[in-house]
Amino acid sequence: MAAQRVLGVLLGLLAAAAWVDGSSGSTEARGQSGSQEWKKAFGGQHYDVIVLGTGMKECLLSGLLSKAGRKVLHLDRNSYYGGSSACCDLARLQETYGGAPPDEALTTSLGNPQSYYVDQVPKLMIIKGKLATILMDTGAHRHMQFRRVDGALIMKGGELHTVPTTAKEATTSPLVPLQDRLQAGRFFAWINRYKADDPATHTAGVVRKTKLNLQHMSGETFLQYWQLQPATVEVAMHGVALYADQSYLTHPASELVRRMQLYRDSLMVGGSSGEPQPSPFLYPLYGMGELPQAFSRLSSVFGGTFLLDRSVDEVLYDGGGGACGVRCGEEKAFARCVIGDPSYFPAKVKTSHHIVRVLALMKHPLHGTEDKGSCQVIVPGRELGREHDVYVLAVDGAHEVCPKDMHIAALSTVVEGPLDGLNVKQIADRELGSALAMVHPAERYFIEVVPCLEPTSNGFVERTFVTSSYDASSHVEGAVDEVASIYYRITGSWPEALLRR
Repeated sequence: MAAQRVLGVLLGLLAAAAWVDGSSGSTEARGQSGSQEWKKAFGGQHYDVIVLGTGMKECLLSGLLSKAGRKVLHLDRNSYYGGSSACCDLARLQETYGGAPPDEALTTSLGNPQSYYVDQVPKLMIIKGKLATILMDTGAHRHMQFRRVDGALIMKGGELHTVPTTAKEATTSPLVPLQDRLQAGRFFAWINRYKADDPATHTAGVVRKTKLNLQHMSGETFLQYWQLQPATVEVAMHGVALYADQSYLTHPASELVRRMQLYRDSLMVGGSSGEPQPSPFLYPLYGMGELPQAFSRLSSVFGGTFLLDRSVDEVLYDGGGGACGVRCGEEKAFARCVIGDPSYFPAKVKTSHHIVRVLALMKHPLHGTEDKGSCQVIVPGRELGREHDVYVLAVDGAHEVCPKDMHIAALSTVVEGPLDGLNVKQIADRELGSALAMVHPAERYFIEVVPCLEPTSNGFVERTFVTSSYDASSHVEGAVDEVASIYYRITGSWPEALLRR
């Protein structure tokens, strides 16, 4: 029943679900931003929280805090939602990346510029993941529609293969070394059978039985027990558990297993006769830019105040160094704490690394995907002789993000080499390597190399909670983890939706 409910709502199969198209915004936000009425939100008004920026993380926090009874004022210097991860039409995309406005030749080649909804930082949702849970619990899903992504693939030897999730798939997958397939099959079978509340499923081994206590076992110890080859571990941890690095080695083994089961369970949603579906991922119609708007509406329903196109001149601090409000011109608003994206707090963030992203507008699907209109591809770092994986996400007109004959691909990874003396194209060629061959030739390329900014403190002392930049991965779970952590630091509890998972 739960699986049917998730599929019915998130895939837009409930006719009663409200639909708000991507061009509309909060009436309150636009009305107040465009007149002197915005001053009514200031004038010495007191709030529990002031939020700066309307990226997905900031809007998710605004919605959750408003629903929890906090009085929220939410501001953005821009006239649109999304900040650095905004969803753009072709004209704004050209402008953002320093190109000329669309002319007749570009329109002839790519179609109507306003028919594009291109996410600058596209992310996929896992069907039974944390964001989907929050959407369902808060009712924000009623403002969106979703479509399942057509595939989830991993590259090996220059060829793309489906991610294995069952014992049968593991014993036949080209991604698993031949000499490792029997043990890999046992590993996946145990993962899929394991239940935390059923001790009978905790025992592993064919001849020598061993009880695996996942709560008191690190990921490294757990994987050592199974004696899997590095290529198999890579598939399981990066392709199924969706780790972006090797942090799984120090995390509890229970987390590894839970993440692998989440992937499998999401594959099974909507399937008939127990058959898995093509991927565990969803992508919103009209792009991820719909998420900030959905959560801003949620905040407004619970009394939040939104002001777009409103610059903040100063964040105010009290004598103890804690944030206590903001100033816009001569007007002030006060709050117990302030949340914001890195652009509002340049002195409170540091660069941890750089990320290269390439957006490609194509007239063909990704090469090697058997003409899948939408998919995620993970290119393991080892495949390209590098440490970090390359992520490729592709969507097409079926998601209403571009004309029907067009395709959009996004490639991203952590920059490992030097930046000095190189332009963005040279950096992209070096870091993304053969992964770029999947999108060539494209009608247009948009390339950026950006710093990944993270806060220098946890925000407690200064009562200033700064979100980090979006990572290079193609899924949204890490961003939701960060939102939950900030929510906990502010309220002392986890979001209710996640407590019920």
